[in-house]
Amino acid sequence: MAQLSEVFGVSPNQVLSYVERNNIDEKFQRFLGTGNHIVVYGASKQGKTALVSRYLPYDENVVVRLTPNTNISDVYASILRQLGIEIEIGSESENSISSSATVGVKAKAKLLLFGEGEANASAKLEAGDKQKKISKTIPFNLAVAQDISELLHTINFDKKVILENFHYLDEEKQRELAFDLRTFQETGIIFVILGVWRKKDKLRNFCTDLTDRVDDIPVEPWVELDFRKVIRKGSQELNISISESVISRIISNSFGSIGVLQELLRECCAAAGVTETCTGDGRHLADDSYADAALSKKCDDYRENHQQDLELLASGNVTHSKDKEKVPLHLPYYLVRVIAQKGYDGIIGGLSRADITDSIKAMHHRPEDVRPSDMSNLLHNLSSLQFKKKINPPLIDYDKGKRMLFAIDSTFFYFLKNSNLAQFEEELPSPME
Repeated sequence: MAQLSEVFGVSPNQVLSYVERNNIDEKFQRFLGTGNHIVVYGASKQGKTALVSRYLPYDENVVVRLTPNTNISDVYASILRQLGIEIEIGSESENSISSSATVGVKAKAKLLLFGEGEANASAKLEAGDKQKKISKTIPFNLAVAQDISELLHTINFDKKVILENFHYLDEEKQRELAFDLRTFQETGIIFVILGVWRKKDKLRNFCTDLTDRVDDIPVEPWVELDFRKVIRKGSQELNISISESVISRIISNSFGSIGVLQELLRECCAAAGVTETCTGDGRHLADDSYADAALSKKCDDYRENHQQDLELLASGNVTHSKDKEKVPLHLPYYLVRVIAQKGYDGIIGGLSRADITDSIKAMHHRPEDVRPSDMSNLLHNLSSLQFKKKINPPLIDYDKGKRMLFAIDSTFFYFLKNSNLAQFEEELPSPME
């Protein structure tokens, strides 16, 4: 007997209503055998983790969850620690004129070769020797991909490295890691990278040598047929049926987001009193009030969460003018006002930098002082700002190549479509008061 939370809803565990999509799941499984890195990308709550964990169980591979504060050496240290490799840190060189091969964190790795936790699976031991523990210490540089690769091969590493939240790294760190990925691919160490963005070839744009070394998989779009398969499979697990009227309302209010659809289905079942698999002949959910209750509940949830997130974003990091008598620019506050004014229809396809700049200047208290460099500082640091404000997952992201701002939290569209944005803008706390 399945519980409702095991069937429908957004969960860190695989829900029972998961459906395979031929153009996505088959491609991912095929890519696992190519020897290339795999990049899985799309908006938040669109099934990236569900896809990867289905074919690469997280407890059987190495998973590193990134933040804006993560350094490349932190990634490699985490990988080694999870594999039980003891690391003794030496000194860090900061000589900027040294070659990249010598700059970084000098360290020693202690590898257990025989005995319990045996690392060298190819070694042959006599029966009386199996309790012996023999270790080997290897010096290496924690910032050099070749050194990390050699260590992993020493212990016959045969897992995948899964990097969650790649989008949290700043652009320079993304670029640095992209270059390292070439080394790892050449030496047979494969990474699976998950990120919230909508642009193909992101890593290849950082390092052209990754061409033919990386396979990209977008988890979007979700089409109505996919949604209906999810509903049908989940309904079978719960021994229920749902009327076409209720299904249509849920799908039309999901805005192409599997995360929103899953949450609406869970709330709809809860409103009908379905908390686990129904016995006997089951239940038929035909009352539109169940859909009304679900839509109302998620509207309240998303409104509360996203209003708070936008208020945090609007408070920004105050940058003071050289002229101490002038009021700071408060650009994050004006950006939030632009988003509120543009609404769902304005942001669904992205907002251009030029449009954002013109809109901000049209209402700014110091329009003549809003320089291109100020706008660059605002837009290029949105990921870091959202992380500092604990906005997770992030709501928006700026694509420098396209010079466009995109909403990347799929629930954000639901909020924009179902909220009184004029009232929100009017009530938004002003940092100048």
